[in-house]
Amino acid sequence: MLDKLRTSQLAKYFLVTALASSSTLAIAALNTPLVRAQIETAGWQKGKATAIAQANTIYVNPQSGSDSGSGSSEGSAYRTISYALQQASSGTVIQLAPGEYKVEDSPIQLKSGVILRGNENQQGQGVVISGGGTYTSPTFASQNVTIVAGQNSQILGVTVTNPKIRGTGIWVESTNPVIRNNTFTNNNREGIFVTGSGDAKVENNQFVRNLGNGISVARQASGEIRGNTFQQTGDAIVIGGTATTVVANNQIRENRDGVVITEQSRPTLQNNTIESNRDYGIVTIDQAKPNLVSNTLRGNGNDQLAAVPASPPTESQPETPVTQPSTQPVASGNGQISFLCVTQGSGYATIVQRGSATIPLPMILWNRTDLGGEMTPKDRCQIVTERINKKVGQHGGNLDNLLFTVGPVNDKQVVCLIDTSEGGCSNTNIIFTLSPENAKNPGKVLKALVTFTVNGSGTAVQETEEVPTAPLKPLGDNLQPSPGLWFVGS
Repeated sequence: MLDKLRTSQLAKYFLVTALASSSTLAIAALNTPLVRAQIETAGWQKGKATAIAQANTIYVNPQSGSDSGSGSSEGSAYRTISYALQQASSGTVIQLAPGEYKVEDSPIQLKSGVILRGNENQQGQGVVISGGGTYTSPTFASQNVTIVAGQNSQILGVTVTNPKIRGTGIWVESTNPVIRNNTFTNNNREGIFVTGSGDAKVENNQFVRNLGNGISVARQASGEIRGNTFQQTGDAIVIGGTATTVVANNQIRENRDGVVITEQSRPTLQNNTIESNRDYGIVTIDQAKPNLVSNTLRGNGNDQLAAVPASPPTESQPETPVTQPSTQPVASGNGQISFLCVTQGSGYATIVQRGSATIPLPMILWNRTDLGGEMTPKDRCQIVTERINKKVGQHGGNLDNLLFTVGPVNDKQVVCLIDTSEGGCSNTNIIFTLSPENAKNPGKVLKALVTFTVNGSGTAVQETEEVPTAPLKPLGDNLQPSPGLWFVGS
């Protein structure tokens, strides 16, 4: 009696294993004489047991499939992913044949534990999921999304493209999917968006020619972004909120910006190669504090910019009295403008930014020691930045009528910041004094100091017959929220 009970329990164990797996091992287990006898006693036939073992894989073929079929084999594949999902449960693999799968009104909402699989070996080549539908996010309201990733789901070996307005490829919100061996291309906003307490593992994917970002991370998200390639996209990776994502071993090249880190996020960037990006390799904004470990930065418009205030000077300087460098933003009709002295590469820069959703622009680069006086580049950066803040603040944050120019004050040539209604330089608008050598060619100094875009495409200095001037209006015009930072502050 005991042996018979053990045999029955063993048969049930193997039957459960077969129901949970489509592997050859499980099917073989069902076909042993001992287990087969128990199955047949319960009214099961060998063919039925095999069908149950294979039920965890559902086949989809957009060209030859039919939603009236069984989906249990390639020959009886379903036609649409949505219909396959109706039949799927946790542990089900939805195997996609090559072809294009169009998403129109509603996104693909991947159930918990379901695996969506195409062609992993070629990172989704030939298996294209395109378009998007309306998805109401618990934290970001209405969005246009191709795929919503469920808890413990997996998305493997597909190409995702969402060219619709504000189109996102995969939306991850407080779930923990694995997203591996895919290609994200021609997404209007970003390939992947992770928010809430999302804990996604994004591994070995390609992000190419996406308009906004490759990946955006918001809120309290964590997770890992490892071994991916980002190329010719907008901002490769943008991390905001209080996210603590690990970004490691990625190739980030030929994008607008490499990695943008903002708000109060605390990501770790380790062993990434960040090169040949148009503007910044890494830019840190607002109160973000990344942990940077062994990253390679080269050939970017600017390798690294930490847009947080440099520490104030410890000693009184020759051009005192000045107030301590201010970190307070200047009021503006289009948001808050901040002038900050920050570290940039091996030097310092006076930068201007408007809130945490705008990429900072370097206005004056302080990396030379021959600009006049006895101060170091850091000291000069801090003092001059404070003077600019004061002058712009007096004009209510409006940059339209302000410009840099040069002229004599107290028998010395100075650079000053004036209103167009002012006659010229005076004791009230001095920004800094030129050295005797640089005073011989003040226009050249002004050109060397002022840059209005990272890649130098802007016009910094206007030449006139009288004196050179550098207007601040282009700064205000260029300080628009970055498309890649659409979610910041929301």
